[in-house]
Amino acid sequence: MNYHIGNMLIYQEFNGTNECPLCRIRNILEKRLVDQYLNESVMEDFQRRMVNELGFCAHHTEMLHSRPNKLSLALQHITRLTALKGKIEVTADVKTADKMAETFMHSGETCVICEGVEVNMIRYYKTVAEMFYAENKFKEILLSTNGFCLEHFGSLLKYARYARGKKKDYIYTLTKLERDVLNKLLEDLQWFTAKHDYRNADKPWNGAEKALERSIYKLHGIEAK
Repeated sequence: MNYHIGNMLIYQEFNGTNECPLCRIRNILEKRLVDQYLNESVMEDFQRRMVNELGFCAHHTEMLHSRPNKLSLALQHITRLTALKGKIEVTADVKTADKMAETFMHSGETCVICEGVEVNMIRYYKTVAEMFYAENKFKEILLSTNGFCLEHFGSLLKYARYARGKKKDYIYTLTKLERDVLNKLLEDLQWFTAKHDYRNADKPWNGAEKALERSIYKLHGIEAK
C-alpha cells in the first residue's frame, strides 16, 4: 500500500465500521476547518476577507459556537455583520429593495467552511478513483466498506472517470456494492418493522435493531458536531 498525505484518511476510514467512510472523512475535514477558523485564521487577512464575503452557514456556526473559543467567533461575527451592514441602503426605491432582498435572503446560505470542505472532498472523490486504478488491493478495501450515503455514492460516480482504464470495473464495483448494501438494509428495515408486531417480540433482532438509524445515514449522511 502506498501511504501518503493524500490517501491516509481513505485507508483509515474505508472499512466496515461505519455507514459511509466519506462522511467520516468529511467530518474530520470540517472539524479541522472549524478549529482553524477559531485559532490562527481569525487574524489572517485573507481568511478575514473570506469570512466577510461568505460568512458561515447555520450548521458550521453551531459547530463554532459549541467550541470554547467564543472570542474568535465574536470577532468574526463583527467582521461579517459589518460587511453586511454596508450592503444596506436606506431607500424607498422598490428596485433597490428587491436587489437587497436577494442579498439578504441568501446571506446565511454561503459559508467559507462549506466551500473549503467541498474543495477538499472533490479531491477525495478523485483520489478514490485513482487508487482503484493504481493499487491492486484497493478494490478489496473498497468492498470491505458498508457502501456510502447516497450523496457520496453519487459523487464517486461523478468522478469515476479518474479511474482511467479501470473506470468500467470501478463503476460496476461501486454500483454492485451500493445495491447489495441497500438490499441488506431494506431486509433489516423490514425485520425492524416486523419486530413491532407483538408476535415477533421474543424473536432475535438478527442485527436489525439499528436499521432505522442506518437508513437515516444512507439517506442523509452523517453530520459532524
